[in-house]
Amino acid sequence: MLNQNRKVLITGGTGILGSTVTKNYMEQGDNVAVTYLFANEVDRFKEYNPEICDDVTFLFANVTEEEEVQQTVETFIKHFGNLDILVNIVGGFVGGIPAAELETERWDFMMNLNLKSVFLCCKAVIPYMTEQGYGKIVNVSARAGLKGEAGLSAYCVSKGGVRTLTESLAAEVMDSGVNVNCIMPSIMDTPMNREAMPEEDHSRWVKTEDVAKVISFLTSDGASIINGAAIPVYGRA
Repeated sequence: MLNQNRKVLITGGTGILGSTVTKNYMEQGDNVAVTYLFANEVDRFKEYNPEICDDVTFLFANVTEEEEVQQTVETFIKHFGNLDILVNIVGGFVGGIPAAELETERWDFMMNLNLKSVFLCCKAVIPYMTEQGYGKIVNVSARAGLKGEAGLSAYCVSKGGVRTLTESLAAEVMDSGVNVNCIMPSIMDTPMNREAMPEEDHSRWVKTEDVAKVISFLTSDGASIINGAAIPVYGRA
């Protein structure tokens, strides 16, 4: 039996992985809102997901700004009544630049987009979740967050930070009925990655549909004993 009518907030829910995750929750009968920063994100989502776009709530938010995040969460709760699930998918990639040549602006961009956004969204929703005695949070780290790699310093540090932040938050909410976990993707099978790496064996990459299933499980009651975990979703990549 599916858990239905849960209230789900997904940051970055208009992207490739985000739209797959959004669709997965919608098919389970949940109420879903996704954040967006640019109007064309919503247009693209509606173009590729016409069967669900009328039932998704779109919330404009720069999730690297604390006031906007707080306002978005308050708007969500006012609209839906409560907040059961937060999935933090907003993120980006900057690579191929040695640390000694990396502009400070690029470093800050990675820290803000990949790590600060997760911190701010978790900070905003945890008080509501602990008050209601229930909540599920899934953050998106990356395999690169486990080990530093040449040319990927900002990406590795920011994604590694998501993992350790997840562990800290999980320890803080351990007795509140809230679970905080993260997933660590490797290379996902997306049009962008195929275009960037046309010679690679795409069959070894992880499908976004499979990643969405893992996220769904981590936010199910069946995963209530999992807290502070960093789940590898590498497939064969």
